[in-house]
Amino acid sequence: MSGAVAAHAAYNGSGTQGLAVTNKIQDQEGDVMSVFWNKNDTTRQLLHGSTLLEVPASGGSGNSSNWNSTQIFDINNDIDCLGDMYLEVEIDTNAGGSANTEFKPQEIATAISRIEFQVGTQIWQTLEYQDIMGLASTEMSEGTYREFSNQTSGRYTNTGKAMNKATFGGAKFTDTLPSAADSARIAYIPLKMFTKSIGPELQHFSEKSEGGYLMAAAPNQQVKIKVFTSAIVLKPSTGIDSALNIRLFAKNIVMCNEEREQMKAMPMGIPKRIKTTQNANTNIAPHTTSQVQLIDIDHFSLYASHLLITFPKTNYKDVLNVELLLNSSSFSGELPVSLLEIISSSMNLYNNNYIVNGVDADHFDTLVFPLASRAYSGSSVPLNRFDNIRLKIRHKAAAGGQFNITCVGETTALYKGGAASLAMY
Repeated sequence: MSGAVAAHAAYNGSGTQGLAVTNKIQDQEGDVMSVFWNKNDTTRQLLHGSTLLEVPASGGSGNSSNWNSTQIFDINNDIDCLGDMYLEVEIDTNAGGSANTEFKPQEIATAISRIEFQVGTQIWQTLEYQDIMGLASTEMSEGTYREFSNQTSGRYTNTGKAMNKATFGGAKFTDTLPSAADSARIAYIPLKMFTKSIGPELQHFSEKSEGGYLMAAAPNQQVKIKVFTSAIVLKPSTGIDSALNIRLFAKNIVMCNEEREQMKAMPMGIPKRIKTTQNANTNIAPHTTSQVQLIDIDHFSLYASHLLITFPKTNYKDVLNVELLLNSSSFSGELPVSLLEIISSSMNLYNNNYIVNGVDADHFDTLVFPLASRAYSGSSVPLNRFDNIRLKIRHKAAAGGQFNITCVGETTALYKGGAASLAMY
């Protein structure tokens, strides 16, 4: 008997196999699906097109080469949906000649302190630097995260050359530049905003979806991306100040005329769930005894599936457990850090580390505190229904530093009358 017929030979319509499959096309107990000809062969999508283009910077908004400044990018109103966005960060160390340049792991990402998504006069989402790093470590695949870390560690020049391949030591990369033309390093930072998705990368045709901002349903409002650069000026070993330049790229998606007009004409508007984040942080002073830190996160109001707790690498060994309190009641008791380190896989998230020469070179450690069984699932918790929300972190003696809390979940945007607003949490 061929192995291919073993399932057929063992079929008697009972047990787990009997609940999963049938050999009758007209089954009276429910829908029957063929794996050979199914919705992936019969589903049609409305026509749309997409291209990745640079988003122009606003005129008069300031020099993008300045540190500790703000750069504004205006989204063109002639597109129908704003898709994935990528921020280009270029740092020219201006070293030249054979001077050495040094970058710490993921240091180029520190050039960005905050990013805001603004619709009209309202700020819809704010990503702090720590939010960017926490989302990258939990929502990028292993290979993508390593490439992201390589780029933000200064391992690529703006001329396309790969540097710093083997010279890692003392928690930094060091290399000798062959020419002044190789002094500029470049990195691309994916902005995990409304379009972010942790679903399988190779989905079937019928499972594809676009989670971007619907410009077609809100043509009367201007959308801006505000990028705030840090006050930290990265310097090469020569001590020369570096120059900063940033650009923004985004997927521009265009619908067919009929879908566009239908969206505009819907009298009750379009309520659309969007993936987003909220932020809180606190500084822990250095101390020599065991302590409990209580962080006030009352302002979190998302339909939240998990919290990301991001803290400096030096504090990892000091954190013992974490507990969430909703209206003074414990959500799940005190959860050990060692458990939170591996819980991400059960939520369809990642737990990435940037390993270089056998050394964990990440700038931060990120813990996933689960509120739902799966990320962005129906078991998420509507935090706006609770008046008092506290996160309790128990730790030993610590060197101190900033703990950042990223609330990850969904909210609802209402597109109506040519404008968009955050309708509910």
